[in-house]
Amino acid sequence: MKLHLLTVLLATLGFASAARKCVIPKILQGTWFSWEFGEPTATTIDARSYERQGPTQGRVWTECVDSEKVGSNHTFILKGADCYSCVKAFPRTLNVFEKFETPCITLDRNEQPTIERICRTLRKDQQLITLFNKNFHPMSCRSSLEGVWHFAYQNRFRFTGECDSPDARIQSCQTPGSQFLIQNQKFNITYRQCQGMDGTFNGVVEYSCLGDWFIGKNHYFAVVNTKESREDEKYRCFLKNRDDDLYIGGSITAECNTLKTVEKSPERYRVTPVKSEVVEPGCRFPQNFTGDWINTANIDAEVQVNETHIIETYYPDRARFRRTIYVCREQRDSRIMTARLTVDGCQKDYVCFDFIPRHHNVIRYRKGMAVIKDDFSTVCSWVQFPNREEWRYDLFLNAKPTPVRCPVAGKFNFTQKGESPFKTRILGGVTLSPRPDIRCKQNISDFSVCDTDQKEMAIDANYCLSVDHLGRPVDIYSDPDYRMKCIGYWQENLKSYLVTYDDLDPLSKYRCWVYQRADLNRVLMSQATGAFCDVRQDVTSWNYTEGAVVALDMVEYERERDQCPMHFDDGENPWQEGENYITVFPWLIYRSGVPSSLGGTMNAFVVSLAALLLKLLF
Repeated sequence: MKLHLLTVLLATLGFASAARKCVIPKILQGTWFSWEFGEPTATTIDARSYERQGPTQGRVWTECVDSEKVGSNHTFILKGADCYSCVKAFPRTLNVFEKFETPCITLDRNEQPTIERICRTLRKDQQLITLFNKNFHPMSCRSSLEGVWHFAYQNRFRFTGECDSPDARIQSCQTPGSQFLIQNQKFNITYRQCQGMDGTFNGVVEYSCLGDWFIGKNHYFAVVNTKESREDEKYRCFLKNRDDDLYIGGSITAECNTLKTVEKSPERYRVTPVKSEVVEPGCRFPQNFTGDWINTANIDAEVQVNETHIIETYYPDRARFRRTIYVCREQRDSRIMTARLTVDGCQKDYVCFDFIPRHHNVIRYRKGMAVIKDDFSTVCSWVQFPNREEWRYDLFLNAKPTPVRCPVAGKFNFTQKGESPFKTRILGGVTLSPRPDIRCKQNISDFSVCDTDQKEMAIDANYCLSVDHLGRPVDIYSDPDYRMKCIGYWQENLKSYLVTYDDLDPLSKYRCWVYQRADLNRVLMSQATGAFCDVRQDVTSWNYTEGAVVALDMVEYERERDQCPMHFDDGENPWQEGENYITVFPWLIYRSGVPSSLGGTMNAFVVSLAALLLKLLF
């Protein structure tokens, strides 16, 4: 009797210690649906047990005897009738988790069911099994899918080819602040039948979102069709990729393991963003804004401006693009309120631009914060613009710039300091014939703006300064290492800025400079890393901490035969005409072919008018 009581007591203590050792977290407890062993399976999990039931496999009840947690992942040892199995669970969302599972393993009498022994047969290349919560709680779709798209799709198991109907839509738009949360937890896919393709159909499928997760660059999200009564047709998985989000992959069963890549998914959607709203313009942009521009404040985005719209497209990489449309709504003084149709086409908000009148090939602007309210006094209030101690205007640069007269002209000898100094190179590669060997007594670094219109900067890192006995340069064959066209300059924050254009620059065709006249014949310049200058950059900046790559200290050295006059403009008034224009008078009255109808009175009047104009002009 005592021996029997001792046995019962030890068994009870062993069961209690095992129960204390094994902990199944609440996030995994509940009733789940999955597709296992080729058939629909229902799984019930509580704090101590794990029960699985299927049409052919029957009811399998197991007890948890050991567990381990690493990060958010859980490993369990489950004891069946006469064997042990290992389950490794990966919670994805509140409604979805995935698992690896080993076959049932029978141990010898003296072996203990440890995690190391039971789970050693787990392989990393095993198929993940996805379990969906039957008592699911819908979640917001914003992180899973946000936007309106037209789509063309293909299903490898129903039809060949791609069904592309102009009316096919994926619409997943959330309403911020809505009191009806169900509005933000669903999205619709509108299918349209394609002529000649039997597997296509007309219909609208409404999905509720069950959450999303990332594995590397793959973005998975699970959904449930609440209007479908068949459980095996109810749950679905979708896959997006960070590097190629113009395609979406979808499963045709309640499994996520069939989605390895977007391109090889059972069902693939090729999506194109569309705008869901049409906004009527209420004003016009200035006429000289019309054209193609580059926005230096947004990864050199392409900008198209017409009378009423600004269409901005930027490319995160070569394959993808993001497009935002601004519609002119109301204008007062220099501020213009625009309606912004966002990248994914769902929401419409309002943004204010503060423009400075265009000069040269440059439009300077400030952009305020986005506001949901359509009211000029709110959207374009000065408090909506970022309030920083140091700030400068952002830039639109002309995509097809016309050169202007450079604010710094002349012939300069310069010294340079920087992380990317100007180096000797040959423009255009190898020359057609060898250049003659010239004996040069003195070499300098040369900065010249000497063309007739003074619109192009020529930089030669190793320039021969020697001349012959007549004072002429001996090196007449060498070309400069860099040629840059001046396309705009201005003064801001007591600094003078210049933008140049070089079609051969591998990093950025547009370069921003800060320049300053330090003496009668001395100019300091600093070149930026790209198309815009950092607010901290000044004429002495030379490294990346201030957004610069090289600083130049230039001293004018024009010689007798250079014919390169010095010129400097600090950009205080960039709208002033600084070009050298030549006016040609045709003097038609002195030509032999003048008609006789021009009598002496008319001739005298024209001559008198010309004389008066000459006096006024000269």
